[in-house]
Amino acid sequence: MHHKTAHTKNILIIYNEPTILTTDSIDPNGLTLLLGLEGGMSLSFLLRKSAVNYLVSSNWKNDFPESEYNASWEWISDQINGQVYAIKEDIEDSIISEQNIDKGITIITNNEVSSLIDKNDVIFVY
Repeated sequence: MHHKTAHTKNILIIYNEPTILTTDSIDPNGLTLLLGLEGGMSLSFLLRKSAVNYLVSSNWKNDFPESEYNASWEWISDQINGQVYAIKEDIEDSIISEQNIDKGITIITNNEVSSLIDKNDVIFVY
């Protein structure tokens, strides 16, 4: 008898603009989180350019109404084991300070992006 082994797909989602994910079922980003939780997929996120501004929770909390469905990047890292990356050079060019970034964020350099991309089966860019 031949058994198929399930292969976990490694998916990298790259955001170039500030984005907040929610767990609200009507939010298309909610589907992204659901896939990571229940879909046998390993999700990673790379925040580039101005998207790094939302690595500090107070920045997105000022821009969005308070909701129990809002998911911080720290929450994503903790709850769905989604690795969240940010580029050091983008942080240096942004309005935020590296010391204020939420927990669970891995900071990489521009030189490390290609190896991150190589580790993933599917890449989405927004």
